[in-house]
Amino acid sequence: MLALTACADGSNSDDDLQLGTSVTIDPLAFLGDVQCSGSDEPEAIRSYVATLTDNSAEGGPSPLASSPPVSCAWSVSFTSVVEGHKYTVRIDGYGGELADELTPEGGETSGNPEMLLPNGDKADPIWTWECPGPDPDAPDSAGSIVAEKDVEIVVRTCAPPTRFEP
Repeated sequence: MLALTACADGSNSDDDLQLGTSVTIDPLAFLGDVQCSGSDEPEAIRSYVATLTDNSAEGGPSPLASSPPVSCAWSVSFTSVVEGHKYTVRIDGYGGELADELTPEGGETSGNPEMLLPNGDKADPIWTWECPGPDPDAPDSAGSIVAEKDVEIVVRTCAPPTRFEP
């Protein structure tokens, strides 16, 4: 299950929606110098798709369903996580005038990370991020996000963006 929340200033209040055991992707954690813009600036993104991978799954890492494309001003929360499991996130950022019109291959509820343009052609992201990024103050994290019972874990660090090369 996914939940979307607005991300105006990155602050949380006691009145915010409490999600329980979940992992939340906050755009403030990954955007860095990349602009979130409603315009068609060449390096800016307008939307992103987040894919959570369960690195504790039996049989090895297992990607969970990806978020649908969402505005780069909104957070995405994954609530189908398992307490104690370790997760990583891949974020694909999309720009250009059609970034708001992308649909996942297979439809809105498919969970597919591959995006399609309105004409059915494959859409490539402009930027990609891997989260969590290096955090020298958290050596026990070993590059993973660990889900905790009844706790919303907000991703706070991501590796610097990589310009996508198809």
